[in-house]
Amino acid sequence: MQNSHHRSGIAQHSRKLMILWTIIVHAAMILIQTFSGEKATHITAIALLLLAFMVLNWYFIRLTRNRHTAWIYFSIQLFILCLASFMAAYVYGLITIGLFPLLVGQFVYVYYDKIKIGMFMAVLYAIITLFAISEDAMPGVIILLALFTLMNIIVIGIVNLMLQQYYARMRTQNFLDELEIAHRQVEELTVANERQRMARDLHDTLAQGLVGIIMQLEAINVHLSNRNHERAQQIVLSSMEGARHTLAEAREVIDNLRLQSADNITFTDAVREELDRFIGATGIPVTGQIEEFRNLPQLLTEHSLYMIRESLTNITRHAQAQHVEVNVLVVNGSLVIEITDDGKGFDPEQIGRQPGHYGLLGMQERVRIMGGRLSISNHVPQGTHIQIEIPFHTGGYNEI
Repeated sequence: MQNSHHRSGIAQHSRKLMILWTIIVHAAMILIQTFSGEKATHITAIALLLLAFMVLNWYFIRLTRNRHTAWIYFSIQLFILCLASFMAAYVYGLITIGLFPLLVGQFVYVYYDKIKIGMFMAVLYAIITLFAISEDAMPGVIILLALFTLMNIIVIGIVNLMLQQYYARMRTQNFLDELEIAHRQVEELTVANERQRMARDLHDTLAQGLVGIIMQLEAINVHLSNRNHERAQQIVLSSMEGARHTLAEAREVIDNLRLQSADNITFTDAVREELDRFIGATGIPVTGQIEEFRNLPQLLTEHSLYMIRESLTNITRHAQAQHVEVNVLVVNGSLVIEITDDGKGFDPEQIGRQPGHYGLLGMQERVRIMGGRLSISNHVPQGTHIQIEIPFHTGGYNEI
């Protein structure tokens, strides 16, 4: 709709110039006819015809809006010019050179088709030649047709330039519209991606913690019904500790959400902070190699940090380890994370099967999202080895 208005605006601006040009041509005809002694009634009749021509020009956009009926407009205008040329007699050349090209320009604007334009031009050339024959002016018809052709070239060039600008503007507008649609789609995908990520984080913290607390409360209710107050009190203490731990994890997720866009900390520094936090909380020594990483994709950084944090949390809660080794390296164009402990180990076949223990299952999902690979080696009671391999790419994630 905007492009249509712009095209109409071009024509409406041009019609003022066409009216002005018609007045100039008409004024020249009046001067020549007046000095030649033409009758006032004859001059007035031609003036009325050209006035009708100008009025139709003023409503040109409205009258040619339907291309299938626009031929009526051009037929009437052509009839008016032919009649005016016949009445103008020896000054018909001014109408031929000055006003016929305006009609050609309007025709080009409406149809913009080479075949139709060629046929219309052929009709005009035939009419001009017939007038030359009727006025016994054949010797000068070549010059007249040459001037008429020159004027047509100028008018068609101007109209073509305006239409090219219009179509260029239309293409640009369509491109901007498509770009806006793509931008909205990216925003929608980003929001969906963020919701999924937050859902995973909440599931791995609040959901799991609350499930554990609910189960303990149910056990407390059973023991109180059986008047086993001592056992109920023990479970209450355990529930309190579990609630504190869940709250700490929830706060940690919130802190990560607030700080995820910060640019003043690198992935390497974030990993070292996780290790320092682990050492400070457990007293378990950590060795290994952490390479320097810069400008990692945000999604890769967030998922990798979570998996390192989840692995260290599992060691803290279940492994009873005395030593931990963490390596974060670049191997064959991939980010490789290795976490090894000397704890009591666990059965990898039980991943996702024990109620309330979905941390490793969440790690598997995150690795899948990034198109990576997760392997867990376990030798009870000699500890656990976790290896995560993620290729370095920014656009190939499977997340939606």
